[in-house]
Amino acid sequence: MAMTRTEKIILNAVSAILLVAVLYFLGREFSRNWEHIKYFRFQFDVLMLGAASIVYAGSYVCFAIGWFLILRYLHCGVPFYETLLYFIITQPAKYVPGKIWTGVARMKFCKPHGIPNSLTLLSTGTESILEIFAGVYVSIIALLQTNAFRHISWPVVIILSTIGVIVLYPRVFYFLVNLYFRIVKRPPITQDKRVSFIKLLTLQIIYIIAVVGIGFSSFLFLQSFAPVSYSYAPLLIGVGALSYWVGIVALFTPNGFGVREGVWYMGLKTVVAPHIAIVYAFVSRIWLIVAESVLLFIALPLLWALRRKQKHSSVDNVISGV
Repeated sequence: MAMTRTEKIILNAVSAILLVAVLYFLGREFSRNWEHIKYFRFQFDVLMLGAASIVYAGSYVCFAIGWFLILRYLHCGVPFYETLLYFIITQPAKYVPGKIWTGVARMKFCKPHGIPNSLTLLSTGTESILEIFAGVYVSIIALLQTNAFRHISWPVVIILSTIGVIVLYPRVFYFLVNLYFRIVKRPPITQDKRVSFIKLLTLQIIYIIAVVGIGFSSFLFLQSFAPVSYSYAPLLIGVGALSYWVGIVALFTPNGFGVREGVWYMGLKTVVAPHIAIVYAFVSRIWLIVAESVLLFIALPLLWALRRKQKHSSVDNVISGV
């Protein structure tokens, strides 16, 4: 169902108000801590920074595995190597306002494989749902490992794990997915496009591993210029997972810009001085953009080389056939 003009105006107005509110909050905190920020000395531990970037790249690989399996479960065959390259190359689209541009960018690469645009969007939407679920699980479970909640940790983990299993039961899962698709104005998933509980469980485990990697890479990045005790690792991995999935559901901002930084600032200032927390919130965004750009500039020539090889192989097959 398409949105009416009035609905679009209201949605855009609300989105703009929320974005301005988030940026105002961050700007105010930045201004309050400016005296400390301007004297902050950046001295990066190169090895720790490299480790953080490698872990972040590893999370990308896990996310690509998840998308590859979703496509396979939808009977859309794309070799994994190409799926990985497509995944990396289309990620910058998430910085374009709106939550559909990653799926739209993937259409260009999936169409030559005979994959209809509707299935490409469906795979991307399913991916987002599984990322959100994984982010919720990881953020809650990680935060439960902190001293404040350790006395209730295991009972809550067991309850949360049980709920997680129930949510993956196809009838429940697709009810929630279709509810989300209705909100973002996408067609529902029909019965013939649904997969089994085991396949959903496999996907969820992969996305949980990927989100843990996102949180851990963020913790390592903090260690590279403002080291804290490793006892804070569960808390900060949880904050990293929380900032990730909240950024996905924040429909009013591209790639969670502002929202992610706000979550990190609020979570991190309980561990370090406020000026370090606000510095980290913004510098970590720059790090993510640089890391994703490096991956992009690695993936593009690899894809060009693959296309050239496939073209030469096709010509050789034609010649041999003659």
